[in-house]
Amino acid sequence: MLLGKNTDGSFPIWALIMFSPFLYFVRTFSMIRRLLSGEEPYTEICEGVYVGGWPSSPDRLPPGNPAIIDCTCEFPRKSKFLKNAYMCIPTWDTRAPQPSEIESAVKWACRKRAQGVPVFIHCAYGHGRSVAVTCALLVALGVVDNWKDAEKLIKSKRPYIRMNALQRNALEEWSKHRLSPMKRNIETDVSSVIDGSARK
Repeated sequence: MLLGKNTDGSFPIWALIMFSPFLYFVRTFSMIRRLLSGEEPYTEICEGVYVGGWPSSPDRLPPGNPAIIDCTCEFPRKSKFLKNAYMCIPTWDTRAPQPSEIESAVKWACRKRAQGVPVFIHCAYGHGRSVAVTCALLVALGVVDNWKDAEKLIKSKRPYIRMNALQRNALEEWSKHRLSPMKRNIETDVSSVIDGSARK
Protein backbone atom coordinates (compact mmCIF):
# COMPACT_ATOMS: atom_id res chain seq x y z
CA MET A 1 0.00 0.00 0.00
CA LEU A 2 2.17 2.86 -1.30
CA LEU A 3 1.40 6.16 0.46
CA GLY A 4 -1.57 4.35 1.97
CA LYS A 5 -3.54 4.30 -1.30
CA ASN A 6 -6.33 1.72 -1.27
CA THR A 7 -7.15 -0.64 -4.13
CA ASP A 8 -10.28 1.44 -4.86
CA GLY A 9 -8.10 4.52 -5.45
CA SER A 10 -8.95 6.30 -2.20
CA PHE A 11 -6.65 7.45 0.57
CA PRO A 12 -7.47 6.74 4.24
CA ILE A 13 -7.62 9.66 6.65
CA TRP A 14 -4.32 8.71 8.28
CA ALA A 15 -2.54 8.81 4.93
CA LEU A 16 -4.01 12.20 4.05
CA ILE A 17 -2.81 13.56 7.37
CA MET A 18 0.63 11.98 7.23
CA PHE A 19 1.38 12.60 3.55
CA SER A 20 -0.80 15.63 2.78
CA PRO A 21 2.07 18.07 1.97
CA PHE A 22 3.47 15.68 -0.64
CA LEU A 23 0.07 14.57 -2.02
CA TYR A 24 -1.20 18.08 -2.56
CA PHE A 25 2.12 19.26 -3.94
CA VAL A 26 2.20 16.59 -6.66
CA ARG A 27 -1.41 17.31 -7.64
CA THR A 28 -0.76 21.04 -7.94
CA PHE A 29 2.54 20.52 -9.75
CA SER A 30 0.91 18.06 -12.14
CA MET A 31 -1.89 20.44 -13.11
CA ILE A 32 0.52 23.33 -13.65
CA ARG A 33 2.92 21.22 -15.70
CA ARG A 34 0.18 19.86 -17.94
CA LEU A 35 -1.26 23.33 -18.42
CA LEU A 36 2.10 24.68 -19.53
CA SER A 37 2.95 21.70 -21.76
CA GLY A 38 -0.20 21.92 -23.85
CA GLU A 39 -0.14 18.15 -24.31
CA GLU A 40 -3.43 16.34 -24.85
CA PRO A 41 -4.68 14.73 -21.62
CA TYR A 42 -5.07 11.38 -23.36
CA THR A 43 -4.37 9.70 -26.70
CA GLU A 44 -6.19 6.87 -28.45
CA ILE A 45 -3.56 4.33 -29.53
CA CYS A 46 -5.89 1.88 -31.22
CA GLU A 47 -9.64 1.43 -31.15
CA GLY A 48 -10.81 1.56 -27.55
CA VAL A 49 -7.34 1.80 -25.97
CA TYR A 50 -6.28 5.14 -24.50
CA VAL A 51 -3.22 6.25 -22.56
CA GLY A 52 -2.77 9.55 -20.75
CA GLY A 53 -2.33 11.52 -17.57
CA TRP A 54 -4.26 11.58 -14.31
CA PRO A 55 -7.90 12.47 -15.05
CA SER A 56 -8.44 15.33 -12.60
CA SER A 57 -11.75 16.28 -14.22
CA PRO A 58 -14.33 14.74 -16.60
CA ASP A 59 -12.89 16.53 -19.64
CA ARG A 60 -9.63 14.62 -19.09
CA LEU A 61 -11.33 11.23 -19.35
CA PRO A 62 -11.76 9.56 -22.77
CA PRO A 63 -15.30 9.11 -24.11
CA GLY A 64 -17.44 6.02 -23.70
CA ASN A 65 -17.25 5.51 -19.92
CA PRO A 66 -13.91 3.70 -20.12
CA ALA A 67 -12.57 1.18 -17.66
CA ILE A 68 -9.64 2.81 -15.87
CA ILE A 69 -6.24 1.33 -15.02
CA ASP A 70 -4.53 3.65 -12.55
CA CYS A 71 -0.75 3.23 -12.40
CA THR A 72 -0.15 5.92 -9.78
CA CYS A 73 0.36 5.74 -6.04
CA GLU A 74 0.19 9.51 -5.52
CA PHE A 75 -3.09 10.51 -7.17
CA PRO A 76 -6.61 9.71 -5.97
CA ARG A 77 -9.48 8.26 -7.94
CA LYS A 78 -11.88 11.16 -8.40
CA SER A 79 -15.39 10.65 -7.02
CA LYS A 80 -16.81 11.61 -10.43
CA PHE A 81 -15.46 8.35 -11.84
CA LEU A 82 -16.73 5.91 -9.22
CA LYS A 83 -19.10 4.35 -11.77
CA ASN A 84 -16.24 3.49 -14.12
CA ALA A 85 -14.69 0.03 -13.79
CA TYR A 86 -11.38 0.54 -12.04
CA MET A 87 -8.12 -1.26 -11.36
CA CYS A 88 -5.19 0.20 -9.45
CA ILE A 89 -1.58 -0.96 -9.72
CA PRO A 90 0.09 1.67 -7.51
CA THR A 91 3.59 2.47 -8.73
CA TRP A 92 6.05 5.21 -7.81
CA ASP A 93 6.82 7.81 -10.45
CA THR A 94 9.84 6.75 -12.59
CA ARG A 95 9.47 3.16 -11.32
CA ALA A 96 7.85 0.23 -13.11
CA PRO A 97 4.93 -2.06 -12.31
CA GLN A 98 6.02 -5.60 -11.52
CA PRO A 99 5.69 -8.06 -14.44
CA SER A 100 2.96 -9.88 -12.49
CA GLU A 101 1.07 -6.59 -12.08
CA ILE A 102 1.43 -5.89 -15.78
CA GLU A 103 0.01 -9.33 -16.54
CA SER A 104 -2.93 -8.81 -14.17
CA ALA A 105 -3.69 -5.42 -15.72
CA VAL A 106 -3.46 -6.84 -19.24
CA LYS A 107 -5.84 -9.72 -18.48
CA TRP A 108 -8.32 -7.31 -16.88
CA ALA A 109 -8.10 -4.90 -19.82
CA CYS A 110 -8.51 -7.71 -22.37
CA ARG A 111 -11.72 -8.79 -20.65
CA LYS A 112 -13.03 -5.23 -20.81
CA ARG A 113 -12.19 -4.91 -24.49
CA ALA A 114 -13.86 -8.25 -25.20
CA GLN A 115 -16.99 -6.72 -23.65
CA GLY A 116 -16.68 -3.69 -25.91
CA VAL A 117 -15.63 -1.36 -23.08
CA PRO A 118 -12.91 1.22 -23.82
CA VAL A 119 -9.84 1.12 -21.59
CA PHE A 120 -7.95 4.14 -20.28
CA ILE A 121 -4.52 3.54 -18.76
CA HIS A 122 -3.05 6.48 -16.91
CA CYS A 123 -0.17 7.59 -14.72
CA ALA A 124 0.71 11.19 -13.85
CA TYR A 125 1.32 12.39 -17.42
CA GLY A 126 0.92 9.34 -19.66
CA HIS A 127 4.65 9.11 -20.36
CA GLY A 128 6.12 6.16 -18.44
CA ARG A 129 4.27 3.85 -16.05
CA SER A 130 1.06 3.83 -18.06
CA VAL A 131 2.93 3.44 -21.34
CA ALA A 132 4.58 0.27 -20.05
CA VAL A 133 1.19 -1.30 -19.31
CA THR A 134 -0.22 -0.07 -22.62
CA CYS A 135 2.69 -1.66 -24.51
CA ALA A 136 1.88 -5.01 -22.94
CA LEU A 137 -1.82 -4.62 -23.69
CA LEU A 138 -1.17 -3.89 -27.36
CA VAL A 139 0.87 -7.09 -27.60
CA ALA A 140 -1.81 -9.13 -25.82
CA LEU A 141 -4.53 -7.75 -28.10
CA GLY A 142 -2.47 -8.68 -31.15
CA VAL A 143 -2.11 -5.08 -32.36
CA VAL A 144 1.69 -5.49 -32.49
CA ASP A 145 4.08 -8.42 -32.18
CA ASN A 146 6.25 -7.14 -29.33
CA TRP A 147 6.52 -4.37 -26.76
CA LYS A 148 9.22 -2.51 -28.71
CA ASP A 149 6.89 -2.15 -31.68
CA ALA A 150 4.18 -1.09 -29.24
CA GLU A 151 6.42 1.64 -27.85
CA LYS A 152 7.08 2.92 -31.39
CA LEU A 153 3.36 2.94 -32.15
CA ILE A 154 2.53 4.85 -28.98
CA LYS A 155 5.33 7.36 -29.59
CA SER A 156 4.05 8.03 -33.09
CA LYS A 157 0.75 9.11 -31.55
CA ARG A 158 1.96 10.56 -28.23
CA PRO A 159 5.45 11.97 -28.93
CA TYR A 160 6.40 12.96 -25.38
CA ILE A 161 6.40 9.46 -23.91
CA ARG A 162 9.70 8.37 -22.37
CA MET A 163 9.92 4.99 -20.72
CA ASN A 164 13.05 4.45 -18.67
CA ALA A 165 15.29 1.40 -18.27
CA LEU A 166 13.30 0.03 -15.32
CA GLN A 167 10.07 0.12 -17.30
CA ARG A 168 11.64 -1.47 -20.35
CA ASN A 169 13.21 -4.19 -18.19
CA ALA A 170 9.82 -4.93 -16.63
CA LEU A 171 8.31 -5.31 -20.09
CA GLU A 172 11.15 -7.56 -21.20
CA GLU A 173 10.60 -9.75 -18.14
CA TRP A 174 6.85 -9.79 -18.73
CA SER A 175 7.44 -10.79 -22.35
CA LYS A 176 9.45 -13.84 -21.30
CA HIS A 177 6.65 -15.26 -19.16
CA ARG A 178 3.47 -13.87 -20.69
CA LEU A 179 0.60 -15.99 -21.92
CA SER A 180 -0.26 -16.21 -25.62
CA PRO A 181 -1.79 -13.10 -27.15
CA MET A 182 -5.52 -12.77 -26.77
CA LYS A 183 -6.22 -13.27 -30.47
CA ARG A 184 -4.48 -16.66 -30.35
CA ASN A 185 -6.46 -17.64 -27.29
CA ILE A 186 -9.65 -16.76 -29.12
CA GLU A 187 -8.56 -18.85 -32.11
CA THR A 188 -7.84 -21.78 -29.77
CA ASP A 189 -11.26 -21.42 -28.11
CA VAL A 190 -12.99 -21.37 -31.50
CA SER A 191 -11.04 -24.46 -32.61
CA SER A 192 -12.03 -26.26 -29.42
CA VAL A 193 -15.70 -25.49 -30.04
CA ILE A 194 -15.44 -26.73 -33.65
CA ASP A 195 -13.67 -29.94 -32.58
CA GLY A 196 -16.22 -30.52 -29.84
CA SER A 197 -19.09 -30.09 -32.27
CA ALA A 198 -17.50 -32.49 -34.73
CA ARG A 199 -17.25 -35.20 -32.06
CA LYS A 200 -20.93 -34.97 -31.12
